[in-house]
Amino acid sequence: MKSSEFKSMVIPLSSRLYRLAFSLLNNREEAEDTVQEVYLKLWKMRDDLGKYNSVEALCVRITRNLCLDQLRRRKTGREVEEQEAKALKTKEMDSTMNDPYTAMQDNERKEIMGRLINQLPEPQRSLVHFRHIEGKEYSEIEALMNMKENAIRVSISRARKQLKEMLQKQYASWIN
Repeated sequence: MKSSEFKSMVIPLSSRLYRLAFSLLNNREEAEDTVQEVYLKLWKMRDDLGKYNSVEALCVRITRNLCLDQLRRRKTGREVEEQEAKALKTKEMDSTMNDPYTAMQDNERKEIMGRLINQLPEPQRSLVHFRHIEGKEYSEIEALMNMKENAIRVSISRARKQLKEMLQKQYASWIN
């Protein structure tokens, strides 16, 4: 495969891969490094890319796996939570500024849900991210995660139930 073919096939995916990496790592520099590492891996396997049905799905899978490896290397879970909270606060500053009280409540809810989602076991965390944050269809998730649609639906349903229970515990501890 020539470099021009490689560029036309892979480079258009860069923003999507970055968003995925950033959503998992909550760190701009690490997300950028991860995307570069994905490109290096793909370049090394450039002659075999034609064998894959979807190069995009391959890119997403490699990105996700590299991010998960990076998260495993981190020493504490607190670091992840602090970076996530910081990223969510930054994103939400642009939201509904007309009513500061409503904006504060929205930010608080999103921050809590972000923390709770990060506490989910890994396959569920990624599935919830793809479905509810990126808004992907089940068929797209099926290609990205290499899972059957029924298994995806069941896993997301269980994740929602688990999130509901975690949220109830969170609010119960505030009341008592």
